[in-house]
Amino acid sequence: MIAAMAAAVTAPGAATIVGHGPYEIAAFLRPQPAVALPGVGPVSARSLARYGITTVGDIADTPPATLQRILGTAARQAHDRAHGQDDRSVVPAVAPKTISASRRFDRDELDPDQHHRTVLGLIEQLGARLRDEQSVAQAVTLTVTYANRTSTTRTRTLIEPTAHTADLGATARELLALLGL
Repeated sequence: MIAAMAAAVTAPGAATIVGHGPYEIAAFLRPQPAVALPGVGPVSARSLARYGITTVGDIADTPPATLQRILGTAARQAHDRAHGQDDRSVVPAVAPKTISASRRFDRDELDPDQHHRTVLGLIEQLGARLRDEQSVAQAVTLTVTYANRTSTTRTRTLIEPTAHTADLGATARELLALLGL
């Protein structure tokens, strides 16, 4: 739960580090808006706000009996999660085998700057899709198809699986250089 909440407030390419100790977890959770807590949707957040409970820290500080009157059966779960306790099991999602992006030129493109811009644009698309799907890439493959319909493919396994555009872009630029276009 903490990791998912941290990922939700972290900009692409950045990192949010939350320590594993109770003080670090509380320091991260308490200022978050109530609606950021899993299980507290917009309707529950509005109900809580009518009582001045607008942050996760407010939920943690509210007596369970009061939360029960406001939220009903969801009160215990909200109270536990506001204290950093989540009893849901972690089930890793199966990553897709491949995702791709392509760009077809209307004519033979001989400009190396255009090649770089195109590859980096495609990598930005892929990075955004990976982050939207909460997935990572383990390798980058670059395929170039020529006017005579032959193609060349190069693949590089990443040092560490990632969805960060900068890392994907660096690998894609290396592959493009290997093609020697």
